[in-house]
Amino acid sequence: MEELEGPAPPQVETVAIGSVPGTEEESEMVAKSDESGGRRGLHPLIVFMGALVIVAGALVALVLLNQKDVRYGPLVVDKQVPTKSPASSLLEQEDFLESGWKELAQEALSGFLQAGTPEDKARYVIGGDHLVDEMARFYGGVDRIDESDTPVESFSYQQLDIMDRRRGIFLMRFERPSQVKMSEFFRPVAPLEVQHELEDPDLLLSAYGGKERFAMDPVRVMAFFKETEGRLLLDWHVYTQTKYRLFRHFITTPRPGASGVFRVMVREALPVGPLEKSLEEVRTFRLSDPSFGDDRITVSVANDALAGRVLSELAWINIPDRKDQNRYATVRLSWKEAPESHIQLDEVVCWEFLGLGGEKGNAKPAGNEEASTVATGSEKAPGVEDENPHHVSIREERAGTGSGEGARAGHGIEDPAPGVDEGEGLPNPPVNP
Repeated sequence: MEELEGPAPPQVETVAIGSVPGTEEESEMVAKSDESGGRRGLHPLIVFMGALVIVAGALVALVLLNQKDVRYGPLVVDKQVPTKSPASSLLEQEDFLESGWKELAQEALSGFLQAGTPEDKARYVIGGDHLVDEMARFYGGVDRIDESDTPVESFSYQQLDIMDRRRGIFLMRFERPSQVKMSEFFRPVAPLEVQHELEDPDLLLSAYGGKERFAMDPVRVMAFFKETEGRLLLDWHVYTQTKYRLFRHFITTPRPGASGVFRVMVREALPVGPLEKSLEEVRTFRLSDPSFGDDRITVSVANDALAGRVLSELAWINIPDRKDQNRYATVRLSWKEAPESHIQLDEVVCWEFLGLGGEKGNAKPAGNEEASTVATGSEKAPGVEDENPHHVSIREERAGTGSGEGARAGHGIEDPAPGVDEGEGLPNPPVNP
């Protein structure tokens, strides 16, 4: 066979590992090959992270260089910041006086009723820091005070006059009418002749058969609040006087030497008996509880006495161009023994309720130059005309049968006068031991 002629296959030169190339050119080629192979092996993520580090370092250096020569000046308030206009503020205030106060009042009343100790209750009371000791004496030092008979859900809101609300005075009321306690209702059965009023009941039936013997007393509570530092605080003295009927207990329990300070409605009344002195010497005034008009007492006051001169503003009997009027006041009463046990009006502490709308010293004798001075906190609001300097609030319907023009008055309270213990000698309220 003939051999095919063609180019011979290239021969591959083999170099042993670790051998040294023969020439300088071959050495340079090997070095370049190794260097290019190393660059191809660098991971891209490492390159990216390095770039980020360089950029971040540049930014930090730039910030430090820019803050090197910074000098801080006084704080400048941007004058373009929007502020509430007087009109919007006035609208918010009027909205609070109309309905916004109700939530705060219910919150304060709920906290007061749930509190079980005088110290806890004092946090919701006007001047509570100064009343803790008096409250502890009143509640008798029990472990927990029970207020379950007047739950907060049963209180209703009552809108006072706008002048009182602008002074920060608000009112919630609780009322439970007289009810028959069926658990104790064992009334004797009267004969048919007595039932049909053909015969009068005998003394035994009259004494034990009356429905009033089995009826529960009505309950009326006046919870006044006063706005103090953005909060509504409860008037504790008015609350306890109306809930536990402290005024009725005082006037129906003769105790010579006993005294107390009470919030009452005052009006001049006709004398109960024959006049021993003329009206020029003595006038008679009726004092009634603000919540229970039937709880009242009539006292005679000498016209030349300080209390008589203060109350002369309410005198109307046999005085031309005067009408009967009612006015709320804080008074100090005491039991006197001679010539027989009777109640005496010692002092008119102030008009309105002390600390709520009234202040000590605002009751000046008639004719005194300071009598026309309006007490602090009683100034009329801007733009409101006030012909009567005594602000009005709730109407008293049961305390008298006057013309109605004076049957409304303001309210108020503060700390009791020094040395006066308003709760001394009075019954403790129902509590749970």
